[in-house]
Amino acid sequence: MASLITVLFFVAGLVVGSFLNVVILRGEKGEGFGGRSRCRHCKKVLGIAELIPVMSFILQRGRCRGCHRPFSAQYPLVEIGAALAFAAIAWFFLYSSPSLSGGRAAVSAQDLLGLGVALLAASASIVVLVSDLRFQIIPDGAVVILAGAGVITSLTRDSLLADLVVAAGAALFFFALWIVSRGRWMGLGDAKLIFATSLFVGFPAAIAAVLFAFWLGGATGAALLLAGRKQWGSRIPFGPFILAGAALAWGFSDAFFVYTGLSLLF
Repeated sequence: MASLITVLFFVAGLVVGSFLNVVILRGEKGEGFGGRSRCRHCKKVLGIAELIPVMSFILQRGRCRGCHRPFSAQYPLVEIGAALAFAAIAWFFLYSSPSLSGGRAAVSAQDLLGLGVALLAASASIVVLVSDLRFQIIPDGAVVILAGAGVITSLTRDSLLADLVVAAGAALFFFALWIVSRGRWMGLGDAKLIFATSLFVGFPAAIAAVLFAFWLGGATGAALLLAGRKQWGSRIPFGPFILAGAALAWGFSDAFFVYTGLSLLF
């Protein structure tokens, strides 16, 4: 049963990923989400057979049937990424939830709420990740959704006040970097995003998340400089590192604090 549920969530993730592609690409151009999907080159309306997640891309060899121009690899990558995220979240909740892992068939309201919030946060994070990587834009709508998911998660931990304080502190730090550097070191969207992710992971994990983000960003920047892929002063989207730092802190902050001895401070 657990395997079947995980597969169903994988399929649901494929469908959601297809919608997230629409959100990312139309949002970047300021377009609405209504109307039929079209080829972005020849404007041909895409039929149902051309909108099957991943499969249509493979069968059409990544090209439009009308103008034969190639589609972006973003389409299948986002769909597969969302599917893997949904499957991983479903698996985690199946094996970590007390009411489910204990062998009971009943699912509590808290289980469903946690599952829904996690799926919503994952979807918003994918939009932020791809938008920042491709366009160096962090959509406000996705950040608001992620922040809302953070508030709900914080309320379930009964730590909203502490989480709000540490999230505001992290956001003010990033905002100060944006002001001092006049946008060269950090974008204003990064300050908004760190507030949302800090709310989601909570205190004290948010502190580890900020450290992880800077370490990952610094290591990646140094590697790109050494490889000649970037020049000193080149801009690198920082949103992906904020998201990666939050993900690492969500899973490993306790071990990090214990290993470094910082657990004595919290």
